[in-house]
Amino acid sequence: MMTPTLEAEHSPLVLKELRRIAGASCRVRASSALPKLAAKLDMPRLAIDEAIRDLYRANLLQYQADGRELPVSGYITISPETFVAQEHYTNWLAALSALEFAPEKISILAQLSDHVADLQFEDMAILASGLKKLSQAGDTTTNDAGFNVSAKHLMGGSKVLSIMSRRMLQAINLPTRLHNSSPKYVVCAGPNSPTATLLIENPRAFENAVQSGLAREVALICSFGFGLSYLGQEWLHSKDTPESDCPVMIVRCGEPPTLDQMLKASNVFMWGDLDVAAFDIYISLKSAIPHLRLSKIYEAMTPMLRNPQTSHPYAKLFEKDGQTISLRRSEMKQAKSLNEAALSLWHSCQHRAVDQEAVDESTILALGALPYGNPPTN
Repeated sequence: MMTPTLEAEHSPLVLKELRRIAGASCRVRASSALPKLAAKLDMPRLAIDEAIRDLYRANLLQYQADGRELPVSGYITISPETFVAQEHYTNWLAALSALEFAPEKISILAQLSDHVADLQFEDMAILASGLKKLSQAGDTTTNDAGFNVSAKHLMGGSKVLSIMSRRMLQAINLPTRLHNSSPKYVVCAGPNSPTATLLIENPRAFENAVQSGLAREVALICSFGFGLSYLGQEWLHSKDTPESDCPVMIVRCGEPPTLDQMLKASNVFMWGDLDVAAFDIYISLKSAIPHLRLSKIYEAMTPMLRNPQTSHPYAKLFEKDGQTISLRRSEMKQAKSLNEAALSLWHSCQHRAVDQEAVDESTILALGALPYGNPPTN
């Protein structure tokens, strides 16, 4: 049994606290575990996310992972302090070792063991062989969408590469974009020469913006929460993305320019819920679109926070009980993502929130083409 290598500074502390929360069951709900960790350890969510990813990569945590290798939903299973290798784990490592994968690569690929637990050893060996061949195949073979590459080379199954983490793919010399589900659709609206681009967090609010008439002047893109941020980081600044992995524009109305042109426009704004999660989305999007600013629509939402009739607490009824509010001003500054006006807005929604669907169409039309506060200086 290889000893897992932990890279994040806070990983041991997070693992210890998860074991305490989970108790003898070694299992805890993802939606409740992450807020508890933030509150108990007094750590920023970004540091906790880093530790969770690190523990997942080391096969010390098991869960259904999203594109950032964080829990999507359901349960997190924590390995017991005394690890007892199960038969499927031993067999999977044997299948990898037989093909002479390097020990450090085996250590990373070991976290796939739970996904192959119901395979016979013969099928494990075939899968391992397919991965070995893919790792040596080169660009000609892998220059396609992940689902296609997986189905053609890994036992006729389209989802194998998407189940593997990006770290696993890197370990065997495969492009990390193969992890992506494909194709990716992006819903847009707007004129051919828009005055600005507005990224909208939720599809219902996107439709409200279309109904307001804003799309006659402004390019609208529905980001579907974090969805577009993944696209941006992996695609926006890359000239080598295969056509099969490029996002597919679906036009709701008008004749908007290309997605690349809309995201590289001079004026690109984001409008989402007024809650702490929206700022995580904003920071993630901003890493791919450095000139991104918040929308002036937030100015109309701020007074709503002060009225209990038009705002709500971070409670289960409003599906916000999993959001953390532990980030501090100094920690946010370290992210170098929020200017003074945005940071002030972030502070304003620490205890109550407003969903973007509460904004009326006339306000969307009046403010949707303008930035919130002053332009950032960094």
